[in-house]
Amino acid sequence: MKRINITLVSLFLVLFLCLPFTLAAQKEVGRDGVYVAYANGIVRDTKTGLEWKVGPDKNTNWEQARSWVQNLNLDGGGWRMPSMDELKTLYEKEAGSRNMTPLLKTTGWYVWSGETKEGSSYVWHFDFWNGHSRWESPESSDTIRAFAVRSRSD
Repeated sequence: MKRINITLVSLFLVLFLCLPFTLAAQKEVGRDGVYVAYANGIVRDTKTGLEWKVGPDKNTNWEQARSWVQNLNLDGGGWRMPSMDELKTLYEKEAGSRNMTPLLKTTGWYVWSGETKEGSSYVWHFDFWNGHSRWESPESSDTIRAFAVRSRSD
């Protein structure tokens, strides 16, 4: 019986001490149509269920983008580079200053995908200037940004 009580007390302490941080991380700070922004920088698309995190707002080559995403351990992890289809869901002509919700704060026009061209070293990126996708050398970085995405089933 003592062992059960100690386990319950330990569980209570963990929940009591961690819950405020979890709730604070999920504090809503903005809304834009289907998008909800949280204090921890995550933007949730309530239509697709995808959660987005914008990387550093600087020119980034593909390897730097991939490394940033792989090392992102925000709010439980599970982050990856987006597919082209996922990036296309963000495109909305004349929305914000970059044809996407202004909750995704970036000054770049292009976002790397995690998709590579089979048989070559080229990588897809999405062009928010005109809503098109393009192959690019992974060494390129001019106004290309890193976004991380994850699916949440909750």
